[in-house]
Amino acid sequence: MIMPLNVLKLINHRTVIIYLTCLAGLLLFIIAGIIPVQRSAAELDRQIRDLQFQVDEQKNLQPIYQSLKAKSQTGTASVLPTPDRKKLSRDLISMVPSTFGRIAKNAAMDTLSVEPDVNSLANQPRYLLVRAVVRGDFFSFRKYLTGLGELPYFERIEEIEIQQNPDIMEFKMKIWLALN
Repeated sequence: MIMPLNVLKLINHRTVIIYLTCLAGLLLFIIAGIIPVQRSAAELDRQIRDLQFQVDEQKNLQPIYQSLKAKSQTGTASVLPTPDRKKLSRDLISMVPSTFGRIAKNAAMDTLSVEPDVNSLANQPRYLLVRAVVRGDFFSFRKYLTGLGELPYFERIEEIEIQQNPDIMEFKMKIWLALN
């Protein structure tokens, strides 16, 4: 519907200016006041969610932290073995798998394979390469390494490959032994 020209003449220009000024003030109030407050509230909500996540995470990790703290305070400092270094007799090479198996058993680990590499004797006749594969958890592996260090003919570990399975870890190693 088109308003007749007479009606437009009746509307006071001053009233229109006042209404437009009020409308502009209302829009300015919304743009300058309400929208920034909503953005600020959304940012605060995000920060609250982040902090709540951190609090929940710390609550979940608290028992682990307490147990590790207790172990570190009550645990005695362990000294790694340093036996007198000797060399393995070539006649006793066949005993290496059973020796490694015994060390794994003492460390609560399973021995999957221990294979002396006789081909390594051709390249370095003073050393024997042994490839060993054991299975267990990480703390037992530490005990296993300590047990290897107790061997008087243990030279070095060249490589350790760790494979994580869903329930247990598998450790593949290349170990060098000193020979006569």
